[in-house]
Amino acid sequence: MEDFSALTSEFTPMIHHIIRSLSIYKNKEEYFQVGLIALWESYGKFDEEYGQFSNYAYTVIKGKILNELKHHHKYEIRTEPCDSFILDIKDPFSMHEEAFAIDNILNYTEGLTLNQQRWLLQTYLENKTVTEIAEIYQVTAAAVKSWRRSALNKLRKQLIFPL
Repeated sequence: MEDFSALTSEFTPMIHHIIRSLSIYKNKEEYFQVGLIALWESYGKFDEEYGQFSNYAYTVIKGKILNELKHHHKYEIRTEPCDSFILDIKDPFSMHEEAFAIDNILNYTEGLTLNQQRWLLQTYLENKTVTEIAEIYQVTAAAVKSWRRSALNKLRKQLIFPL
């Protein structure tokens, strides 16, 4: 096979075609580099038994670029910036007026069960721990943790997909 620089110039249009076919419009240069690395790897691992080199290289390059897209997508989802109102719930002491804090938290109680509302209000307005809440309502700490888990799941869904 020829040297890698000649191979690079030959397969550059293929890499650009793959990038366009995947509708990549951000960080094109980064994905092009991923494609070149995949070309290098396919060049080193190619065996005549696989068939034509161009078909093998296309499959390897597209697979590597798709993997990179998947990793970037996961990273963007996990590092999504929080809205300021979410931070207000997590830190009620930063709010200046208690009435504003109560109104703000009461907005989030819609759609929660009574026990989930109890957990939310006791935790963020009264600053109670799980065991203290369990003592108040005469239930186990595990029950309160269950309220917390289901309330947080519902609140996350409301924040991601608001009605």
